[in-house]
Amino acid sequence: MTQKKNFKYKYYSCLDSKLLSPQPEQHLLCNRKAIKENGQIVFYGAEEFSVLEYQPYILEKIKRTKEIDGVIFFTLNQFCYLDKFNLDLLERLLVLKKTIHFAREDMSIYNYEDLKSYLPMLVSYQNSFSRRKEIANNILRLIK
Repeated sequence: MTQKKNFKYKYYSCLDSKLLSPQPEQHLLCNRKAIKENGQIVFYGAEEFSVLEYQPYILEKIKRTKEIDGVIFFTLNQFCYLDKFNLDLLERLLVLKKTIHFAREDMSIYNYEDLKSYLPMLVSYQNSFSRRKEIANNILRLIK
């Protein structure tokens, strides 16, 4: 007989629509992160591909789903699709008292102090992400 595990926290999982990683792989890593955080994923979704740079829907989904303790994003990349890191969404989730997790990077933000301590790393990550896009575009121009 399988014993049911008692999880303390409930998470919303937000997959990355732009990344070429298959959804089953994203689900697997998000589930592992939820278990590591003593929780389980009870809802999941992804931003609409046409607006994923701005991430307009995730906040509204979380506001409507009161029993959620936090959000597990597949990757930090989801916050880097604009020219600047989408810090606004992180802050707004923290205002709602939601924890924020990134499965691929195995990173968690529980409060403003955590966010503040991660800021230098987040800025570096965004700069590196933007630089990779710039290099890829230059290579494409060269081979045309």
